[in-house]
Amino acid sequence: QDHLFSGFNCTQQNAEVHIRSKTMSACTPQSDCTHSPVLNINENKCLQRILEDLQYYRDTFTVYANTALINTVGRSIDDILQNCFSVSAMDNSALKVSMDHQKSFQERLQLCKILKGFHLRAITINRVFSYILAK
Repeated sequence: QDHLFSGFNCTQQNAEVHIRSKTMSACTPQSDCTHSPVLNINENKCLQRILEDLQYYRDTFTVYANTALINTVGRSIDDILQNCFSVSAMDNSALKVSMDHQKSFQERLQLCKILKGFHLRAITINRVFSYILAK
């Protein structure tokens, strides 16, 4: 059986978050919380950045060619893309990730960090969706 994280403790690694899409700045309210009870975000820009993040993570995880990862995380990302953004799983992302598929120690360590970053990004995405739907 393939032990993706054998040889190191993934929980002790730092997260690596995809920052090129600038999701956090796009999804942060622009108003001062002390003066206004309403928080305003540019929903279109925020959702576009979330879409870019999801496509990046889907492409990144696909490169690792780990069946369990693709069947769980990859499928969840595809479901969000299809149900929330009307993007099919077959759409080509503008973001491409290239990596040798040898599953070296460094690649597995990098995947661990990226997965932890994706976990943080998923929390952000969930909060943004909850905020938008509650309006």
